[in-house]
Amino acid sequence: FERLYMSKILSLLVYIFFSNYGRSLPAGNAFTLVRVQAIAQSQIKAPSIFRHDMSIDSNTHQELQEPADTDSNFGRRSYWNDFYEEESDFRWYSDWADIEPFFNELVPCERSDREGGGQQQPKTRVLLPGIGNDASMVDMYDFGYRHMSAFDYAEAGIACAKDFFGERVLSPPNDCTEDESIPFRLLGQDGVDLRVADARTLPYADDSFDAVLEKGALDAIYLSGAHNKELASTYLDMTVKELARVICEGGIVMSITAACADAVRESFSNSDWEVIRDGEFYISSDGFTSNNVDANIFAWKRNSK
Repeated sequence: FERLYMSKILSLLVYIFFSNYGRSLPAGNAFTLVRVQAIAQSQIKAPSIFRHDMSIDSNTHQELQEPADTDSNFGRRSYWNDFYEEESDFRWYSDWADIEPFFNELVPCERSDREGGGQQQPKTRVLLPGIGNDASMVDMYDFGYRHMSAFDYAEAGIACAKDFFGERVLSPPNDCTEDESIPFRLLGQDGVDLRVADARTLPYADDSFDAVLEKGALDAIYLSGAHNKELASTYLDMTVKELARVICEGGIVMSITAACADAVRESFSNSDWEVIRDGEFYISSDGFTSNNVDANIFAWKRNSK
């Protein structure tokens, strides 16, 4: 358990750092205190959070205004573009191999080429928020999750994803604009749907997905609020509301989080969700232990709509 406790202590230090300085720091098990210190000493501007009308309906897809340059870099597309251009491959918190036993236990991929013959099973539709430069998600696709959608707030993040997914990326049909969701069941093909999108106003139709896997995206959304914790919570709640809309009844959301575990847990504490994994240590049915992931593993099931 030593690794687990050290990870939690490091995550706490990162969170304190964020809270005090409003600086941005990419979440992941590649963090070291040396890196935290380097960012603290850097001259990167830390811009402020998004401004928006608190009464906004998240289903309107209204574009939220970008911040001034006074608080947290997490709220700025320009920061993420620069970060992705400098680091084209960053494994956020863990590789797919670390997560696979826990995700696959809750969300079978229903591979159509599985042994035994019989009727072909429908493939699980998975959404990956904040895909960015996490090339380990290619391994998830190759494992068997072939109906995959992924988005990022920054154009450079999607450029990274296009590079590492390669020929797996779907081309939208001629009659489908970039802002429309690609219905996999109509395409009848495997592939990854990539797009630039804001997690608080998702461009997907209701009940589009069977599962969501996020690694640090919810942390980044909350931390974009910097010192304004009320607004940070509002943005996180908007995102969770959107996830509740686009995931089908009975669908699973798995969150790999460290810096903002308490805030993430709180945003899912409503009647929309049933807690499946509470972030505590557990052992999968195959005998894998959750402390192999340098973060908290949460999972929720979408209740009846």
